[in-house]
Amino acid sequence: MKSLKPISIYIHWPFCVSKCPYCDFNSHIQETVDHKKWGQALMVELEYLVNNYLIEDLNQYYLKSIFFGGGTPSLMKPFNIRKIIEKCKKHFLNKKYFQDIEVTMEANPSSIFNKNLKEFYYSGINRISIGVQSFNDDFLKFLGRNHNVFEAKKSIELSKETFENVSFDLIYALPEQSLKSWERSLLEAMAFDPEHLSLYQLTIEKGTVFNKNYINGSLVPIRDEKASKMYSLTDSITKQHKINSYEISNYSKKNKNCAHNLVYWKGGDWIGIGPGAISRFFYKNKRTQISIRKNPSNWLKSVIVQNHGISNIKFENKRDYCIEKILMGLRLTKGINIEKLKSVLRMDKIQTLIKNNNLILERQNLKTTFEGRLILNSILSEIIK
Repeated sequence: MKSLKPISIYIHWPFCVSKCPYCDFNSHIQETVDHKKWGQALMVELEYLVNNYLIEDLNQYYLKSIFFGGGTPSLMKPFNIRKIIEKCKKHFLNKKYFQDIEVTMEANPSSIFNKNLKEFYYSGINRISIGVQSFNDDFLKFLGRNHNVFEAKKSIELSKETFENVSFDLIYALPEQSLKSWERSLLEAMAFDPEHLSLYQLTIEKGTVFNKNYINGSLVPIRDEKASKMYSLTDSITKQHKINSYEISNYSKKNKNCAHNLVYWKGGDWIGIGPGAISRFFYKNKRTQISIRKNPSNWLKSVIVQNHGISNIKFENKRDYCIEKILMGLRLTKGINIEKLKSVLRMDKIQTLIKNNNLILERQNLKTTFEGRLILNSILSEIIK
C-alpha cells in the first residue's frame, strides 16, 4: 500500500489593531469586520482550491497541520475557527491521523484572556504562538507593540493553563540592547518552561517604518559582531535549559518542533487561503505555486464573485524546486539530503566551506555548523549554481 503524504493548511487573517514598524506581513487596520462574511469567504476559497487543484490527489494525502496566521488571528471569532477547522478536516477523511493534527493560532498578548483562550481551545486550537517580542517595556514601545510586559507575562501564564503546547516569540539585537539585557530576557523566558521559542534577530524589511527610519538615519542597527554574540548567547542558554535549536531561529523541547513550519522548511505541500496567502503543492505532477491577492477588500469581493482570490499561478521547474529545498532546508539544524539536489550545487565550494568549518557533509546529509549558521546567507549565495 502506498504511504500517504502530509499536507498542511494555512489560513491568513489580515487584520490587526495597529501596525508594528518592523512588520512586513500582509496586515491591515480595519475598525469593523463582518466576521460571519469573512469566515464564510475563507471556507469558500478553501473549497475552491481543493476542488479545482487537489481533488484528484486527496486520497494521497493526510492532514498534518492547520495554522491560523496574520495579522492577528486571535481577533477572529471562535465560531469561525471551529467551522474552518471542521471544513479542513472534511476534505481529508483519513481519520486515524486526526488526533495528530497540530492546530496553531498566532496571538497577541493584548487580544487573549482567560475566556477566549478556553473558547479557542474548544474550537479546536491545540497550539498557541504568542507575539510577546520583549520583556522590556522600553523595547516594546520601540517595537510599536500595544501591550506591556505585565500583559505579555500574563498571556503566557493564562495560555499555559489552557494549552499543553505554548510557543512565544522574542525579538533581539535591537539598537541600544546590551548582551546583559538579552540574557535577562532569555532567563525570564526560560522561567515559563516553554515548549517552543521563536527567537528572531531584528531585520529591517523593505516597505516598513523601520526601513524609512534606517534610510533617513534615525535608526542605526546593531553591529553584526554584537548580534553574533547575542546569537551565541541564545544558543548557550537554550541548550542549558534543554530547549534545543532545530531551525536557525527556532528552539523547542523534544518532540515540540512546529510541525507546520517544518512543512515549509522541508519543501512540503500546503494550501494557503486568505489575503496574501500562498499555496505550494504538486498539481498534475508539477510543483505549483498559487498566490492570493493581498488587499483584504479586493480579496473579499473576488471570493464573492469568483469563489477565490487567486492573483497568480506559477509552475516551478525542477531547478526552482531544488533551490527552494536548499534555501529552506539549510535553515534546519539537521540539514538536508542533497542526493537529488547536486545538479544545482557547487560541490567545490561546499568542500571549501567544509574545510573552513562552516558546513558538514555526512554521507549525503549537508548541514551547517554553528559558525556556518552565523553566515548562512553568504553560504547559500556561494553554493548554488
